[in-house]
Amino acid sequence: MKSKVGLISLFLVFLSFSGQIQAADSSSGCGLGWAVFKKNSLISSALRATTNAMFFNTVAMTFGTSGCARHSIVQNDKKALHFMDANKHQLMTEVAMGGGEYVSGLGTLMGCDETLFAQTLQRNYGEVFTGEKQSARELVNRVQAQVLLNKDLAAGCAIL
Repeated sequence: MKSKVGLISLFLVFLSFSGQIQAADSSSGCGLGWAVFKKNSLISSALRATTNAMFFNTVAMTFGTSGCARHSIVQNDKKALHFMDANKHQLMTEVAMGGGEYVSGLGTLMGCDETLFAQTLQRNYGEVFTGEKQSARELVNRVQAQVLLNKDLAAGCAIL
């Protein structure tokens, strides 16, 4: 008899939480998962997440396809991309030295603390500049990756 009461109590507790979970579903509303499972329920939410994970919707969420808005990192790096394209060689030199007006300019465009930004890039020079034939996009992506790897720097940068 006690086990039945315990099971019923457990079921009622789960039921009360499932309503809160369903109400708290604040998924982005994009990707293949949302196209297939439109109902707003706990099961649909789980199926959406699984479907989106299985079909690699990170690209869609980042670049604004499949009904997704463009991720802020993609929108915020246009100026940094142009700056990198125009000043690649000067940046390579200054990053190796640990700072300068071009590194400060790039740090400012990315909304980062300039000193910590310069130190991080200098320390990880080989990870950012891997060859002469890198595109501006590759370089900006590598700079952003270094920013993300440094939690102190990432906390203050506007590219995130």
